[in-house]
Amino acid sequence: MDLGLNGKVALVCASSHGLGFATAHRLAREGASVVVCGRDAMAVDAARQRIEADGGKVLGIPVNLSDAAERVRLVKEIEAGLGPIDICVLNTGGPPVGTFETLTLDQWRDAYDLLVQSVVHLAQLVLPGMAERKWGRVLAVTSFVAREPANLMVLSNSLRASVNGLMRTLANEYGPHGVTVNSILPGYILTDRMQKVVRAQAEARGLPPDQALDPIANNAALRRVGQPDEFGNLAAFLVSEAASYVTGTAITIDGGLSRGVY
Repeated sequence: MDLGLNGKVALVCASSHGLGFATAHRLAREGASVVVCGRDAMAVDAARQRIEADGGKVLGIPVNLSDAAERVRLVKEIEAGLGPIDICVLNTGGPPVGTFETLTLDQWRDAYDLLVQSVVHLAQLVLPGMAERKWGRVLAVTSFVAREPANLMVLSNSLRASVNGLMRTLANEYGPHGVTVNSILPGYILTDRMQKVVRAQAEARGLPPDQALDPIANNAALRRVGQPDEFGNLAAFLVSEAASYVTGTAITIDGGLSRGVY
């Protein structure tokens, strides 16, 4: 299937590794000019080199997405180097795990800045141009815990749900301008971040680390955890021309782990 992404400019946030990298890599394979970014300059450069080695057109920009001035610099640098942003994948790193009792107010503020405020600001920076050009794609990467809260993930449980609500609202506001806005809610995908979270949950339940994935895999309908490339495939479709009539959705990709019907 031709996804219609050839020549599009795509910003994928937090894309030096994990789900962001898998998404950026797939978009580059589809012919998009991709921007990979993250806090670690060496990791960003390594990601850039991997995508270039596969024939992709890619720009690597180290950036701290929790800083407003850095977000403005990021968008200006992309526009100067590649042109206007057609696709914006609003991905962020995960906040600390913990219970409500153990998390401090400062941790709540930091998590808000990372998960919510950075998304709001980047959307403000890219959406007016998309609306003016009558084409655009915004995709927020949140988490299945926004629908089915998980133990020790109180920050994600709370704040990612607010991002889903924002995306649904933006879909209404920008739909008349040819812009689609969606959320993708990953479950347990085998990234470094996921393995850290799962180990913490296993330790809390007194399970050996090497058995941490077993309950998750057994509870999913597919009886396994997901792979980053599987996530990247869905993300690429949602920001594509092929998904031109898909907006205002929050799609879970968790192998059937969530039990609700929605």
